[in-house]
Amino acid sequence: MLMIRRASLSIVLAPFVTTCAHAQAPAPSPAARVWNTLSAPAMDPVKSAHTENLEIVRDRVHITLLDGAIQFAQPVNGVTFGAAFHGKGRVQVAPPNPIEAQQLKLFEKQDKLDMSFTDATFSFTDGLADDVAKQVKWQTSGGLNDDFYAKRQKDREDLGESAVPRLWQGVLSADRVRTAYFLADLKVAGKDWVEFHEDALDPEEITVGRWVDVGPVKLFDVWMSFPAGAKTTVGAWKDAQTKEDFSIRGYHIDAGVSSGAELNATTRVDIDPRLTGQSVLIFDLDSNLRLDSIKDAKGRALSFYQSRENKDRSQSYGNYAAVVLAQPLQLGEPQSLEFHYAGKRAIRKAGNGNYFCESSGWYPERPNSFSARADFDLTFHSPKNAVLVATGEKTSETVDGNTRVTTWKSEIPLAVAGFGYGDYKVANDKAGEVAVDIYANREPDDLMAQVQRAFESGAVQGAVGNLTPSAMAKTMGQEMANTIRLFSLYFGPYPYKHLAVTSLPISYSYGQGWPGLIYLWSGSFLDATQRHEIGLPDGVQLTDFFRAHESSHQWWGHRVGWKSYHDQWLSEGFADFSGILYVQYRQNMKEALARWRKEKELLHNKDLHGHVIESLGPIWMGRRIRSSATGPGSYQDLVYSKGAYVLHMLQLQLVDSRNPDPDHLFKDMMQDYCKTFDNQAASTEDFKAIVEKHMTRGMDLDGNHKMDWFFNQYVYGTGIPQYSFHTSVEATPDGKTHVKGELTRSGVPDTWKDAVPLYAHMGDKTVRLGTLGVTHSSEPVDITLAGKIDRVSINDYEDLLADVKE
Repeated sequence: MLMIRRASLSIVLAPFVTTCAHAQAPAPSPAARVWNTLSAPAMDPVKSAHTENLEIVRDRVHITLLDGAIQFAQPVNGVTFGAAFHGKGRVQVAPPNPIEAQQLKLFEKQDKLDMSFTDATFSFTDGLADDVAKQVKWQTSGGLNDDFYAKRQKDREDLGESAVPRLWQGVLSADRVRTAYFLADLKVAGKDWVEFHEDALDPEEITVGRWVDVGPVKLFDVWMSFPAGAKTTVGAWKDAQTKEDFSIRGYHIDAGVSSGAELNATTRVDIDPRLTGQSVLIFDLDSNLRLDSIKDAKGRALSFYQSRENKDRSQSYGNYAAVVLAQPLQLGEPQSLEFHYAGKRAIRKAGNGNYFCESSGWYPERPNSFSARADFDLTFHSPKNAVLVATGEKTSETVDGNTRVTTWKSEIPLAVAGFGYGDYKVANDKAGEVAVDIYANREPDDLMAQVQRAFESGAVQGAVGNLTPSAMAKTMGQEMANTIRLFSLYFGPYPYKHLAVTSLPISYSYGQGWPGLIYLWSGSFLDATQRHEIGLPDGVQLTDFFRAHESSHQWWGHRVGWKSYHDQWLSEGFADFSGILYVQYRQNMKEALARWRKEKELLHNKDLHGHVIESLGPIWMGRRIRSSATGPGSYQDLVYSKGAYVLHMLQLQLVDSRNPDPDHLFKDMMQDYCKTFDNQAASTEDFKAIVEKHMTRGMDLDGNHKMDWFFNQYVYGTGIPQYSFHTSVEATPDGKTHVKGELTRSGVPDTWKDAVPLYAHMGDKTVRLGTLGVTHSSEPVDITLAGKIDRVSINDYEDLLADVKE
């Protein structure tokens, strides 16, 4: 997914989205009693105590209530779930590894987190009350009886991160050990509230961070996040579904969309239980789509709660829907739930026949949907005069009065599904057997219509012609078909039978690739003259590169998904690489090299706080790179650009200059990767194993047929080396050339290694000689080459993410 910041026209990260909670529907006892108690907690007058050096330990989190008073909330369903503390306390957390230590240093300038606090609230289902009871004597009177705990929970709801749904789930679970939850909210001087989570249903059980003001909203900065116990983060995510209480097998969605931008839907979700005894299931659903019922397979109305309706509020209230089942989940007993909901803001009208349809949130889904796959069976009821397109194959189309009814079915299980509709002109093309259909709006959206009127009235000088996406529909079909041809050659077969491309209104400046369906910013549908006249810079960034980036997501994200946020660079970094690869073929090598140098420039740039982008953390940190300590574009500038460079370096390490197709080894590797993880999620370690399967002898710098040296430096680490390469060439009596000099490296640890490409220049001809295995900070160069050579060089094709001085 690419977003385009119109002010600077650089690609930026999508807006941060959070989840939160609020009760919206009544529920019968006992579920309603539990929810209502959790939502409006009352303190227990007989469960208060003075604390002195009371220890609360959750894995690496050590909380000490040095001196003060603690009071617990009244229990519900036999479970004590909340507490408030006033007094003096201390919290300490030792980072589990260098990566988390680097992140803590970025945020807090501490090697080990050590903070004092004055107030705290605790929300839990893990037996904290029993831990505390062993260390205190209950007071018979004098309890705090204040509403401090309740007020803090309300504040969390306003932030979009209420703990109530998760507490509800834990309290009603038959296995409270496996679903244990703990949240400590500590009031720290100068930091406001700092949070410490332990969630047994999260592969990274421990999370530490805080909410920070960023413009009109608050963002949650993750200082540290890691698995509990001795598990490594890589091991915790090896099976991305391990901690899931259920998986989704299939969707049956019957949706209606109107000319007034309304959406109503009945969605049946078929689920497979993964955790016996679970009564409460939590889904993500846009809070602007209001639920009015959830039923089970027997037609029984189920109790549910939904986050407050967000409307147009800047700070989201969250997007969850929590439902309690009639009977708890049992392994081997699939269930189906039917959701009925409706609302307006999931679709936005942007002009005559122009609509923006959100790509996610319009049906109930799981947070980590790209790590799983489900079948989709879709039915849409849309205005007769509109054209609707969706993921999957269209299986029927009928007209009933003023309504057009279309049905769509996924050929294979998909990670996500989406749709678009409007007054489209449809242009058709083909890439081999793949049908490529462009759905381009016939009329400009409101903003572009305003721009066109300004030119036509003479208020703005120039000529822009017709600013409608449909004018470029045929050209777009040809261009998108070309991307399919190239990527099929490099990465293997296109995974679906057709590709549909829709135009997004100009004010939604991004692109997104869904399976078989691409949402493409309409700025990419303008010709060079139009872009110039309205102030958009011409060039490959908004055309060839942008289109190809989104097209390649059919492979990166869909044919091969990602297991966790740590692995999303395998999608976005690979898509950026693919965009530049297409520029190389569509334009020329000079344009492609200019793009690679731009990517490196982005990594050298500084964020709003003066940090060099590349130094913010490894690309493996994923979405955590964006925070109040970095900047809105830092995630994309780092993960997309460096992720692309990682694949580019591997491509050039695999170049076989003696073969008619120098990229054949790289193509073999990428096609093996796609075939091995076809329609599955992959991790960084999965990709590394594929690289090691195809690596050449020149890449084996450790002599163990492993690529640890490369991934530890460029994926799990930070650093851009600086190389100085100075050589002299001298002709020998026998017609050869003697090359002598030195290659020195700085700016990175002495243990750094690189496979450095070496090129020979003979007049206008450049020949790749091979690679130098550089394992020391200074390496002598003393070689004799056949023939007359004018000079030798390194990094001619940006083979390395490095700064080179020759």
